[in-house]
Amino acid sequence: MSGSKVKKTGSTFDREIKNPSFRAALEKEAAALEVSEFLAKQMVEQGISVRKLAALADVSPTVIQGIRSGTRKNIEYATLKALMVALGCEISFRKTRAVHA
Repeated sequence: MSGSKVKKTGSTFDREIKNPSFRAALEKEAAALEVSEFLAKQMVEQGISVRKLAALADVSPTVIQGIRSGTRKNIEYATLKALMVALGCEISFRKTRAVHA
């Protein structure tokens, strides 16, 4: 061994998060997880089953199971809105920061 040390430039995550495509994929996964967790929590808190919610929102139980499990990531807005209305929740949008292209 020559005694020279390799300087690390941070963790793998620190390096990867600088990659725009990695960051975009991570943000998409995080958003899907947020929806999944919110839906599951509301269903537990309200004591509502998948079948009951499906009937109230006029959505397939399979769609709800996919959202809850995280396997369904591309959720149509109309579907999400119907689920939230059936749960007595609302979706709101707010501006957080300017994005320049």
